Amino acid sequence: MDKQRLMGYQKLKREQGLLLRRIMALQEKEIPVVAGKVKASSRDFPYTEHQVSVQMYDPVEADRIGRMLRIYRGRQERVGRQMLEVEGFINGIGDPEVRQIFEMRFIEGRKLREIAGEVNLDRSSIGKKINRYLQIMQC
Repeated sequence: MDKQRLMGYQKLKREQGLLLRRIMALQEKEIPVVAGKVKASSRDFPYTEHQVSVQMYDPVEADRIGRMLRIYRGRQERVGRQMLEVEGFINGIGDPEVRQIFEMRFIEGRKLREIAGEVNLDRSSIGKKINRYLQIMQC
């Protein structure tokens, strides 16, 4: 895991919210009703085929909405997997102080000085702890 992927967690979180809003908007969208013709057969023998007029949802619009929903749900799934990777990495950190620093920095998106005030260290120590842990993990 590198710092760039960890820093990308906040962007993934925003994208997840955006995708959720788009999915909800598509699900709430009303599909226009149009007149259409379908093939039918008479109820009695001989079953002769004829066309019947029906009211139905616009197939072009329904198909477009269905395709967009599949695309957004696929993206949402990929984003969720990437977020789980970051969260799993952070949860696997053994040192409680380092794990808390990583959670505040990358999961919550806090600034180094905010974290320093909370864990009673100076800002440069927070950055050093993050970099040192990531270097150890690279080896």
